[in-house]
Amino acid sequence: MAKRQLLISSVVGLLILIFPLLIVAFTSNDNEIKDIARSSNLHKFQEELWIKFKHFERKMESEVTKLKTKVELLEAKVLEQAELLKECNTCSPSSNMFDNDMPVDHVKNVRPLAKTTLQPKTCLEALTSDPSLESGMYWIDPDGQGRGDNPIYVYCNMTSGSSSILHDSENSTDVDHCFDPGCYSRQIKYNATLRQITMLAELSNECHQSIQIDCFDAALEFNGIAYAWWNDRNGDERYFWSGTNNNLSAHYHSCQCGLEGSCVDKSLLCNCDSDLAMELSDNGVITDKDLLPITKLNFGRTIAPTSMSSYKIGRLECSGKVVLNGMPTSCQDLWRVGYILSGIYSIKGSSSRVETVYCDFNKLPGDEGLQTWIGYDDVKSEPVYFNVGRNTSYSTSGKAMPFEQENLNVGNAFDLSSGTFVAPCNGTYLFAFTSYAENSYNSFYFSLNLNDVQITNCYTPVTTLYYCNMLYTVNLNSGDQVQMILQRGSTNNAIFTGALLAENVF
Repeated sequence: MAKRQLLISSVVGLLILIFPLLIVAFTSNDNEIKDIARSSNLHKFQEELWIKFKHFERKMESEVTKLKTKVELLEAKVLEQAELLKECNTCSPSSNMFDNDMPVDHVKNVRPLAKTTLQPKTCLEALTSDPSLESGMYWIDPDGQGRGDNPIYVYCNMTSGSSSILHDSENSTDVDHCFDPGCYSRQIKYNATLRQITMLAELSNECHQSIQIDCFDAALEFNGIAYAWWNDRNGDERYFWSGTNNNLSAHYHSCQCGLEGSCVDKSLLCNCDSDLAMELSDNGVITDKDLLPITKLNFGRTIAPTSMSSYKIGRLECSGKVVLNGMPTSCQDLWRVGYILSGIYSIKGSSSRVETVYCDFNKLPGDEGLQTWIGYDDVKSEPVYFNVGRNTSYSTSGKAMPFEQENLNVGNAFDLSSGTFVAPCNGTYLFAFTSYAENSYNSFYFSLNLNDVQITNCYTPVTTLYYCNMLYTVNLNSGDQVQMILQRGSTNNAIFTGALLAENVF
């Protein structure tokens, strides 16, 4: 209100100053002067002029009020835009996401979408939930909703379901003139944190990133000296420019033409390595998702005035979904397939046994404490154990001894009449046998047979011992047969026990 009054007062003061001039202007017309002189009504003329002035004043006050309203609306819009920009941060490819200007083609055919409450982890997940989605810029959250870093803004190809992360080196960039290896370096800045990029790679079946190097008298490697390399996500130096490092050598050097045997100089592994004063190019696609993205580029040997080198890096593009073959082997596997609740889980251990682990899903793959080992899990598809006996005379040798009493037979794997145990599943079994000789003057000999082959025995010579104890653990496959065979002597008292200790689930 004070500003409005000040403005009105200024206008009034200005008019008072020019009032004499207005009188002169209005009275400059000879005919009007004569009319005024004739009517002698100068006072009336002044009153009319004052009325016109008051009307002008009211009109000015109305315009000032309208301008004030518009200013208030504009201030509200500015505040709203500031809040959106603060929330979005680096969300839009058309905003200043990087230190360098983004190329215009980043925003061509891109349909920005609003940030939503729940973001999918990948573009493929978004497409699966809504097949009608069109290709464009979307929010995704690879490390999971409500944990880790903020969601990231990526380009989703809804034809393939791939997720592409933008960066500041998609346009061709010239290399400065210098000589020493790696004397020119450039850090690649992505529209995502390295943590989110790593999690996207963990969730995806494959990731790749293209690179193009144009050169003129500028070798990548010359006389065994590497002048150019790139750094992976861990900051380690890499010297191959296509495919993956199958050579396992830290300084493995090759380009796509070297892999195909199509380089200009067949004795070299890259076109640029020929160091010729002619325009050459090396193009490749790096496919090792455990190393991507490219975080830094380094070049050298461009000191000559005629030397020229430039590069262009494609977006990091990840597609597909990790599919587990069989039971998860770690908390990391469980995270990949969507588990988010921390707790105790059973996994397939390194020894093909079921193991119990605690998974802290507040952590992410690569974080310390994601998985804590607890122990082995005694998993059985069904309980299997028996206890049988006999207390009558038996002296038939060379055949499985039948039993008369069935104390326990859980799983129904033991047949009394034939004296045969048939393993119902693969696993580790424990067997125990006790018997007394009916006549202590005769030798006493029992064997434990697996599929008609003796695996252990109990032998008592004459006049020494007249009882037999056997305790044996063995791995059996489903359908294997175990029997007690009397080889020599006779008995009128025997107890046979067996149990499944651990089932081989895998």
